[in-house]
Amino acid sequence: MSEQSNLPAIRQQITELVLSGSTVHAEEAISETAEKFGDLAVIEVLETLEPHVASLHLSAFDGGKLSLATLLIPPKVWAESLAYFAAVWDEDLIEDEPEVLAESLFAHIHGMIFASDEPERRRELIHAAMATDWGTTAFAVLFSTATEEIIEIANAIHFHGADRSGQTTSDHDVIPLALEIARSDEEAWDRVLFEIFPDWIPGENQLHAKSDEDEDDGDDDEHAEHEFAMGRTTKELLLRLRKQVPSKAASAPQIRRRPSLGEDIFS
Repeated sequence: MSEQSNLPAIRQQITELVLSGSTVHAEEAISETAEKFGDLAVIEVLETLEPHVASLHLSAFDGGKLSLATLLIPPKVWAESLAYFAAVWDEDLIEDEPEVLAESLFAHIHGMIFASDEPERRRELIHAAMATDWGTTAFAVLFSTATEEIIEIANAIHFHGADRSGQTTSDHDVIPLALEIARSDEEAWDRVLFEIFPDWIPGENQLHAKSDEDEDDGDDDEHAEHEFAMGRTTKELLLRLRKQVPSKAASAPQIRRRPSLGEDIFS
């Protein structure tokens, strides 16, 4: 039997194993495919997996290097699978454990991006994910856990450029990921800032981290409302991401179309 005739059966086997919860055995099937037919055959199998199946499999490994699928999955397929990462969440879970969910999402995305030492693959993964609504929201979730640090690095990037930025007053884990985005895809970096700060008007107001006191005050602080663009909280972004889970399998990611930022965005 030829390699090509084997691949649909292998895909079906992996799908059934993942859906039954046997992700370890599914990974073994992927490794066996690589040994018998080579990495290109694995890539072809991964290209034909349903996005929600790929999401279930990759999330079981937190995007770590223990998964061969992490290293070989095509960027576009990963971007589509990311839409289903939040499918297992409900509003009670988001309300009660937003930090835990954000940490899990960070482990997955950070592991995917940095699993490879190849700069080109990193750029392709970032570009594919950030070209979708859900991908942009997912990255915004991560950065919302360190909004003050993201504002600091955003200002540094604006004034000095992404390649000359990197030092902040914090060594938070999201900083390398933020820099990777800014250095790989400037438009994607702009989009994720707008996702965190939806009321930001470049040149008219400044980015501002929302604190617990800000949430309690509501609309009482008119000064802050006019002079600052208040960031969405992690919880708000998690709810947005959960609502973006497709009701059925998507054949292609939904492309974001935001206007360009123009000049003097931090003035």
